[in-house]
Amino acid sequence: MVALRENIPSDLTLEIGEDLSPERFLAAVRAFFGYIEEVGNALTSGDERLAWTVQVREGSALIGVDPMPSVPPQLVENVYTKVVESIRHLVKGDIAGARLPEAALKHLLTLVEFAEKPRTKPTPLRMWVRRKPVAMEPVIGHVIREDWQSDYSDYGTIEGKLETIQDRGKLEIRIRDVMFRQVVSCHFTEEMLPEVFDNFRKRIEVSGVIHFRKNGAPISIKVEEIVRLPDDSELPTAADVRGILGVAH
Repeated sequence: MVALRENIPSDLTLEIGEDLSPERFLAAVRAFFGYIEEVGNALTSGDERLAWTVQVREGSALIGVDPMPSVPPQLVENVYTKVVESIRHLVKGDIAGARLPEAALKHLLTLVEFAEKPRTKPTPLRMWVRRKPVAMEPVIGHVIREDWQSDYSDYGTIEGKLETIQDRGKLEIRIRDVMFRQVVSCHFTEEMLPEVFDNFRKRIEVSGVIHFRKNGAPISIKVEEIVRLPDDSELPTAADVRGILGVAH
């Protein structure tokens, strides 16, 4: 049965079709939570944290999340907007415009695959954002897989502010790339952990093998070296530069 607007439990809800095994149901829910978490991570920095509570409509396959009271309302609105806009870009074939980290794309791919398999009886999925439906169209999966088939890797550097440190089975930091204005996942070794902590919330340049999308946007990097860059307060002023160049006042 297709859900009606008045039955949606929250402003961010996943509607799952019927006749799913427990394993597939849990896979869909995990992918939904994962996508929301990755979108939130891409929009937060510093001390900002997104925390959600789960809402389940009794007797239905509607899984909703609500922000905790401590989450700033504007941040919540930004997440809602990003969730919808990213999906719309992917439906149009514009994966660069979606500006999603690789982990978020993996979660979306898991969701849209429910609409593709089995082809004789696909499982319809929809997200409801601000109680408006957003279909998980199969074309999203095609766009993501096509992009992954045409991506490439090369050695290079990425510059940005070290905003997040995570340990989920493998160590990862996230920096916001200054050129593409998107978050890039940076994987590093245990031996580099003290150096990472020393540079938390600092401007850094990381070097290593970068995984790029076909349009040149960096997705992730296997870090080999970290170099701290001067903060804005440490950069020379216009007066300093005039003095260096010997320009008359």
